[in-house]
Amino acid sequence: MSDRLLTAAELGERLALSTSTVLDWFEARRLPGFKLGRAVRFRESEVLAWLEGHRVGPPGGEVAPVPYQSPDPARSLTVAPVPDRGEDDAS
Repeated sequence: MSDRLLTAAELGERLALSTSTVLDWFEARRLPGFKLGRAVRFRESEVLAWLEGHRVGPPGGEVAPVPYQSPDPARSLTVAPVPDRGEDDAS
């Protein structure tokens, strides 16, 4: 067996996640892994493939910022002019 199996703690350390988050994601079937009795293990190659599926932007490239777009341009906020009260500005 050439592909290393990682514990939830080892995987959490590599992904900068807590062990409980890794286990929660596994239980929710968001993260591929194996249940071996009470133990949970993760195949390194499967986790790497899972990570690639969550990539934003091209491999090895910089992530470009996504410009903000209003959900409905017709409903964008506009500033209404302040009505003139007819007051004299003379001092």
